[in-house]
Amino acid sequence: MVTVDQLQGDNFSSQCAPFSLKGVRIPLYRFGCNSVLDDGSVGGDACFSEEEEEQSLLDSILLAQWEDRMWKGLFRYDVTTSEIKVIDGRRKFIAQFNEGWGTDCIPKLGKSKISQGLFEFSWMDRQEELLFSVARGEQSNPELVLAADVPDSALLITVNASPVEYGHVFLIPYCSNILYQFLDAKSLELALCIAVEVKNYSFRLFYDYSPSASHIYFQACYFQIPLPVEFMPSDTFFVDGQKGMRISSVADYPIKTLVFESNHFKLMLEVVAEICSTLRGKLILYNLLISDHGRKIFLFLQQQTSKTSCTLSAWECGGYFLFKSRSAFDQAAEMTLLKQLSTVSIDEEGFQAVKLLCSSIASQFTS
Repeated sequence: MVTVDQLQGDNFSSQCAPFSLKGVRIPLYRFGCNSVLDDGSVGGDACFSEEEEEQSLLDSILLAQWEDRMWKGLFRYDVTTSEIKVIDGRRKFIAQFNEGWGTDCIPKLGKSKISQGLFEFSWMDRQEELLFSVARGEQSNPELVLAADVPDSALLITVNASPVEYGHVFLIPYCSNILYQFLDAKSLELALCIAVEVKNYSFRLFYDYSPSASHIYFQACYFQIPLPVEFMPSDTFFVDGQKGMRISSVADYPIKTLVFESNHFKLMLEVVAEICSTLRGKLILYNLLISDHGRKIFLFLQQQTSKTSCTLSAWECGGYFLFKSRSAFDQAAEMTLLKQLSTVSIDEEGFQAVKLLCSSIASQFTS
C-alpha cells in the first residue's frame, strides 16, 4: 500500500502556445517494459469478477493521492455523500443528485487568452492539483520515482475539482513544446496501459471528442457498479479468431454504440485509434468508454443538429446521469433519459456506414 507521505517529497499544433512544467517535480510512475501491450495478449474472459485481486501499485498511488487532495479540501464538494439511485426500467440507468456539480472544471492548458481558443494553465500556481505523471519505463517491472521532472510523452494525472465519482481525475498527454489536439494510437496506448495496470474492475476511463478543443484529455473514476451499457446484449459483426478481435453493436440501446473486445491490446488500440481518426475526418462526434481492465472499449456515436446543440459526456452515454436539482432527480424516468440519448445519436443509415468502416479498418490490421 502506497501512502501520500511516501509520495510527497499531425496530431498536434505547434501554433498553440505550449505549456511547460520546467522545475516542477512530482511523483512519476513508469510502466515496466514487459507490458501486456507489448507481448500481445492477456488471458481471462471479459466479465465482472466478484473476487478482489491484490491492489496494484498504480491503483494504490492514484487513490492515495486523490484521497489526500480530498482531505485537503481541493474539491468543491464531497462526492461520497451524493445520493445515487437506479432508475426503474429495463436499462437500469443510474442517477446521481449533486447540487455542486459543474462542467467548468476542465483542464486548463497554456498561458493563453480565451479569445485565442486556448486554455489558461493554472497548475503552476496550484501544483497540489497535479497528482503524478505516468510514462514508459526501461526496467522490466513498474517503478515509482518519488519526485521527478515530467518527461515528454507522459500522461499528467490531475484532480477534477468537480468529481462525478470517487477518484475522478484528468489524464492529459504532455509534451513540453506541443499541444496534442487529436486522439492517436500513442496517447490511447498510455491510457489503455493505465486501465490494465490499475487492475480494478471499478475503474473506468473516458474520452470525449470535441472538434473545438485545443488539446486532448481523458477522464477516469471509480464506479460502484458497472455502467448500464455494459450489461446490454450485443450483436457481433466482425470476428478475427486468430488475432482475438471482435467488434459488436450494442443491441436495444438508445444511442448507437459499438464495443471492441480483444485480449490483444496492441491490436485493439491501433484499430480503435485509426477508426477514431477516420470519424474525425468525417466530422462524426464520438465518445469512448474503456472498461474491464482495458479489454473492452465502447464507442458512442453522436451527431449535432439544430435540435441538439449539446453533446453528452461518455458517462452519460453509458447510462450515468447527474442532476443538480432535487426535483429533476426525483422525477427522473427511463423514458426521459431514453429520449435524451436517442436525440443525440447518429441515425441508422450513418450507423451502418460506420459499422462497414470499422470492419474494413479492422480487416486491414488483422489480415
